[in-house]
Amino acid sequence: MLFQLKLQRSLLNPKLQKLISVFVVSFLVVGCNSLLPISQNCNFPEQNLIPGGLINIKKKNVNLDLIDFEFFECGQSKDLRIIAPIAYNFDMKNLENIGLTIKNKEFRESRIVIKEKKFNQLSKENLKRINLERDLYINTLKKKYSSSKLNLPLLSPTKGIVSSEYGVKRFINNVRKNPHLGLDIAAEVGEPVYAAANGKVLLSENFFYRGNFILLGHAQNLKTSYSHLNKSIVKKDDEVSKGDLIGFVGSSGRVTGPHLHFEVLLLNKKIDPEVFIQNNL
Repeated sequence: MLFQLKLQRSLLNPKLQKLISVFVVSFLVVGCNSLLPISQNCNFPEQNLIPGGLINIKKKNVNLDLIDFEFFECGQSKDLRIIAPIAYNFDMKNLENIGLTIKNKEFRESRIVIKEKKFNQLSKENLKRINLERDLYINTLKKKYSSSKLNLPLLSPTKGIVSSEYGVKRFINNVRKNPHLGLDIAAEVGEPVYAAANGKVLLSENFFYRGNFILLGHAQNLKTSYSHLNKSIVKKDDEVSKGDLIGFVGSSGRVTGPHLHFEVLLLNKKIDPEVFIQNNL
């Protein structure tokens, strides 16, 4: 009873009420964007303010009240950093609010003509399949993989020639399509494909567009995907290490030739894989 009276009196203290209100507001502001655990490991690439790039800035240099995009924190307590992806369609005003500016980058155009009807027309069955696969993919992206350390930089997943880089503006039969938000590496069918980092297999499926496809979950909100494989040799929930063989280059799915379509997602936003890959291809 005595404790309850003291607690009630202390809550009436104006200074204590102000302290509590500041704590609640701070929690709400940070919580809207970063309810993620803080890892001491923070070996992310340097800040690269281009579409598909990365925000990597000291927390003490940012007014969190002005941040209006999803981010997470990492590093030592005295040197915490704000990490966030800059998606292809990122709103530049979100950076201007904190004193940063995205650098302009011109992406090239790719125009191809496809006459085969199977590439231009979709049956009801295929449309149904595509929708089911999209839902599975979106729901799987919500899953998080926990690990103590993210071993960056990423390993180049296969040997070959970059045939299409991130951000290419695509036109098929003169119709504008979604931009190319990955890295295409042309290689011979059967060329080995390796895990770019330690992680867990979240998906190993055959999709209509992606063909034989693997989605890996890594630590610190990072995911990588590998599409158009000739064959996958891993299954869902398998644990893999950086450099492990996971499949082989192929031409499965909707493609015009053998290659690996490699994607990197940070906070489920597709960003430029070459920002993260060691020894750019």
